[in-house]
Amino acid sequence: MNHRLLVTGGTGYLGSHLIKNSQTWTTHATYFQSTPRRTDSTTFHQCDLTNGEQTTQLITSIKPTLIIHTACSNKSAQEISAIVPAASHLARLARETGSKFIHLSTDLVFDGTSAPYYEEDIPCPLHPYGEAKSAAEQIISTVCPDSIIIRASLMYGIDPYDHQTRWLMQGLESGNPIHLFTDEIRSPIWVENLAKAILELSDISYSGILHLAGPEAFNRWDFGMAILKLVKRHPTSNIQPSTIAASGMIRPKNLALRIEKARKLLKTPFLSVLDVMRQLHGARS
Repeated sequence: MNHRLLVTGGTGYLGSHLIKNSQTWTTHATYFQSTPRRTDSTTFHQCDLTNGEQTTQLITSIKPTLIIHTACSNKSAQEISAIVPAASHLARLARETGSKFIHLSTDLVFDGTSAPYYEEDIPCPLHPYGEAKSAAEQIISTVCPDSIIIRASLMYGIDPYDHQTRWLMQGLESGNPIHLFTDEIRSPIWVENLAKAILELSDISYSGILHLAGPEAFNRWDFGMAILKLVKRHPTSNIQPSTIAASGMIRPKNLALRIEKARKLLKTPFLSVLDVMRQLHGARS
């Protein structure tokens, strides 16, 4: 059987790691504005996923066995506004074509007041991105109930750096003020870990919501210090602890996710930051 994979957002951070780990698939990927690098392993397609006609043409031409939907981030109002229509089109087409559909959601569907969160907990987002992701979850569950909805936490990686790690490294070099909150808690996950767990789900009979996150909950300050150890760098005086209250921002305080269900379902191990450090430094020693 020819296993055909379509990754939406193939030029994004998670999308690129999914592509890298999809050697056993015939892989296709979408992009919108960021032109992809040429590769022999993946066929890229420019597509506006909010356009139902374009998306239908793409799906009917590729006939994917599996669709992993990572496109539409929180980087801009335009991307946030694309979340619901893109998810709606893809869920409908997955149902009509019989493609397995895995949708990437976020821990930001919660307000941070009732952690740690289970899959069954009711979303209560604080911001437009979380609201759009929560709305997309509801639509997908209705339109394509056999789909898998992944709620992931912060993704981190160093090859290349994820957005937050890159910002931290730039702060080390520039000396610009970097404030890391001591009262914002997440369950960060190694991007390679996340990509492999998602691809493992292609062979597992499961539908509904699944939390994929790291095994530890960190506040942003402690996590930043752990990342610096991971890349063998020392904090500089411009990197300082702070709080959400001091910043004047409105952010969820504690978004720790429970991952017992995923651990029972998957063989992919959920690595701690220390596990990642041992794996990377051991591989390089």
